Amino acid sequence: MDKQERLSILDDIIKLQTVNGHEKLVADYLKELFDQHGIETELNEVEENRVNLIATINKDAQGPILGFTGHEDVVDPVDESQWNYGAFNPKHIDGKIIGRGASDMKSGLSALAIALIELNDDSEFNGKIKFIATVGEEKGETGAKQLASQGYANDLNALIVGEPSNGSSQMVIDKLVGSGMLNIAQPNPDKFGRHSFFAAHKGSVDYRVISHGKAAHSSMPQAGINALDNLVESYNQQKEYFNTLTNAVDDMLGKTIPAVTVFKAGDQPNTIPDYAEMGVKLRTIPEFNNDKIIEQVQALIKKMNEADPKMNLEMVVDSSNWPVKTDLNSKLVTIGRDVYEKVWGQKNVVVGAPGGTDASQFVAANHDLDVIVAGPGNESAHQVNEFVFEDDYLQYITIYKEIAKKYLA
Repeated sequence: MDKQERLSILDDIIKLQTVNGHEKLVADYLKELFDQHGIETELNEVEENRVNLIATINKDAQGPILGFTGHEDVVDPVDESQWNYGAFNPKHIDGKIIGRGASDMKSGLSALAIALIELNDDSEFNGKIKFIATVGEEKGETGAKQLASQGYANDLNALIVGEPSNGSSQMVIDKLVGSGMLNIAQPNPDKFGRHSFFAAHKGSVDYRVISHGKAAHSSMPQAGINALDNLVESYNQQKEYFNTLTNAVDDMLGKTIPAVTVFKAGDQPNTIPDYAEMGVKLRTIPEFNNDKIIEQVQALIKKMNEADPKMNLEMVVDSSNWPVKTDLNSKLVTIGRDVYEKVWGQKNVVVGAPGGTDASQFVAANHDLDVIVAGPGNESAHQVNEFVFEDDYLQYITIYKEIAKKYLA
């Protein structure tokens, strides 16, 4: 495939307005593209207009199976009037491709798809690759969750996630590392460029604590049960519990990070609130896994309810995304380092990231799965005038092909 066709594919996919809930547009485009190159696909519907796509090459090959995965959705462009050229109108300027999803992660998805096509066309390549394009990664990892539950990751030995993993400059990487937002795994070179990949990322738990009380007139608060009072008591006890979570430290991901992000109760000043709600987000590490945290918070709430008849608290778990961590000496990470150095001509840095990816769902279903997150995006993801460097996008096609050839040799 020549350079112009590679660029045109990315432009076409950026033009598709696949804000969460309309991902079928990308699935249909990729299906037609793969059909043109003789690659069989499977469409996996999540709901109307939301379709995962799975494509496999060399289905009958023996040996390990490598996965390629990326998501089809993008975040909302918010105020399109702030975009210089329109969010879904890709422009190539000064070596950059600008448009919503250019960084996160239509460039990674396109590069993975093109790598799959070019490997399929290579008569000397006989390795088995499963390509997985998902819906809803930006809001709950919906598509990956469904695919994982249906066993699509169970046969994978390794997985490349094409999410953005680069900085726009060396200075950006240095600042991210210095701020603690990226944890550099050891061993790593003392000097490196802006190109990196992740061998680990934190998981997350999102839950709500709901307090049910009894409404009463504010002039007679003793006639009711203030749901807010009980929620505040719950907040204080959970804050003490959160302190115990930070005792464990992962060498790549650091500590568990708990945060209360929502707190609300009542809607009028003359009524004692009978309902109050607190939302919590935790960024988790393997040493203190999600299931253990959920179990301990549930036990804490149960104990509070049993200790005071006025307490009526419940915990609602909205999502649980597992942390991901691959051994630095694993075959996948070792090959990734070698390929990066070959392509970029310099040592690369392997980091642990605070954010999450669809890999959380696949690892929860397949605990032996090795994962790296490597893609041609940067910190402009989710911002106005989001961009990817054209050269990064093109080079990652080579990176994905070279990793696949070495891993499946």
